[in-house]
Amino acid sequence: MGDVGVTARALLAALPEGHRPEDQRPDIARRRAIWQLEKANRQTDDRGDGVSGAALFDSCTRLVPDDAVIAVDVGNNTYSFGRYFECTRQSVLMSGYLGSIGFALPAAIGAWAAAPERPIVAVAGDGGFGQYMAEMTTAVKYGMNITVVLVNNGELGRISSEQREERQMVWATELHNPDFARYAENCGALGIRVTERSQLDDAIGRALAHPGPALVDVVSDPKLV
Repeated sequence: MGDVGVTARALLAALPEGHRPEDQRPDIARRRAIWQLEKANRQTDDRGDGVSGAALFDSCTRLVPDDAVIAVDVGNNTYSFGRYFECTRQSVLMSGYLGSIGFALPAAIGAWAAAPERPIVAVAGDGGFGQYMAEMTTAVKYGMNITVVLVNNGELGRISSEQREERQMVWATELHNPDFARYAENCGALGIRVTERSQLDDAIGRALAHPGPALVDVVSDPKLV
């Protein structure tokens, strides 16, 4: 595992002069323009079952500071983050999908310990967060400035998607969740529940500005990934 920019430059420098790749930036720019239009259209998707991933991470793109460290979990929440969040100078921590559901909050705690002066954001699904949610009390105890963006779709969304694709519903994937915003408040953190797209900017902005741990519980549509 390494920084893709460092790795790509090292590989390029090692290539013989006659084997340098052609400049693909014009084609990439064309494809990016097509994707940007598609992404903008997806931001308004609404089936009445929760906020779309495109809308959520559009708000995060505009509001998360450039110097933030973002720890991401595994599952559809991270698929949506990868599709729709536009990185600038943020550092992104991920587990490499090595059977590591629940990675986001513990990784965010580690990032805070290493760089407490930087904004720390954890992007988690409800399944992953549920495995380590007691660590909110640790964040409160030590006054960790961590913002948890919780993609709450009421199920293990990635596993549901894979089973639908295979047309074999083998495992039960629905979840029985608490009110995560109230849970965060009970721990002593700031908790905000979001049920509509129009609430996103205010909720995420308040959480990022809060001087301590905060959780934004975003009720999400499991099919608008």
